[in-house]
Amino acid sequence: MKLLNHSALPNRPLALLASFTLLFGAASLQTALADATYTVRQSYSVKDLPDGAKRVRGWFWMPEDRPEQRVVDFRVIEAPESFRITRDPRYGRSWLYAEAAANPDKPLRIITEFRLLRKRVSGMAEAGKTGPLTDEHRRTFVPELRLDEKHMEVTPTIQLIADSLAASEKNPVVLAHRFFDYVIAKSDHYSKFGSTPKGKCLGDAGECLAGTGDCCTDQHALFIALCRARGIPCRLIFGSRLKPENEGKNHDPGYRCWPNFFAPALGWVPLDVSSGDTAAAGRAGDWFGGLDENRVEWAEGRDFDLEPRSNVKPDLVIRGWVEVDGKPHKGFDRVLNFHREQQLTADSAKAPAPQTVAKKAEAP
Repeated sequence: MKLLNHSALPNRPLALLASFTLLFGAASLQTALADATYTVRQSYSVKDLPDGAKRVRGWFWMPEDRPEQRVVDFRVIEAPESFRITRDPRYGRSWLYAEAAANPDKPLRIITEFRLLRKRVSGMAEAGKTGPLTDEHRRTFVPELRLDEKHMEVTPTIQLIADSLAASEKNPVVLAHRFFDYVIAKSDHYSKFGSTPKGKCLGDAGECLAGTGDCCTDQHALFIALCRARGIPCRLIFGSRLKPENEGKNHDPGYRCWPNFFAPALGWVPLDVSSGDTAAAGRAGDWFGGLDENRVEWAEGRDFDLEPRSNVKPDLVIRGWVEVDGKPHKGFDRVLNFHREQQLTADSAKAPAPQTVAKKAEAP
């Protein structure tokens, strides 16, 4: 295992390297533009290799710039010689990739550090500022309008529900709000009743509709299917929540997904059905066209090829995807430690020190 920093990464153009550190200009300006600034340390480590294993490959979540976040001072602290940053061909998202000989005494491990600038989002879903979607929009966003995407299929039942809720309405924001309210009324996120999901967490619209899907992926799969049934482009985004109570702790924050739907003149509008479902009385609407700053976005979509291509095509890639001798392998640890900066100082730019014991992964 070799220690690396961002200036020593193979196969990376200088311009791409510079984008991590020269994104906004002066550091003080970056912080002023953010509602929250975090220093983050994240590690992935493969474990539980089967007897006789020969080769390990791993693709893992990597943060990058998005409308609600900027990533600066990105550094690779530890990684194998084979480490590189790749992009999946379908969504163009960045992934941490490495492969190595299978060795239980020297597991494949990638450790990164970065600063994350997050913006709070609110009031983006203004029905009065948009209009009906056109054929040109639908030609542009064909992938986001698929009716047959795995676990988010627009079945005859879902089409009937969407048509009934829509009636003659054409405004995509009004329609999306109706679908948002419907999913909240129809389903319950597991966290309202306990700490462990009872469903399979496949991100399945049908299971959510049947009342057996209680994860964020299930609720958002149903919302996406309803939108697409009425010709509204919709995307599935994956991230993690940075809960204040976990600051400074080694833990696996699990994941939280959320969708973005497209509305003319507004662009891609974010929302979080699961946060709306668990919000205080009368506050669900805050999460329609709104997101808090206590989260990080990692990836997008499902049922896609990785780069380099994996032997088995994954559906949901949660945290990462590992193969051992060409077979999917679930044994890997992910540990994240974050600190929310109060002011820009030399000390606050340092990543928090690791702890001895890591907390169990949190459910979505």
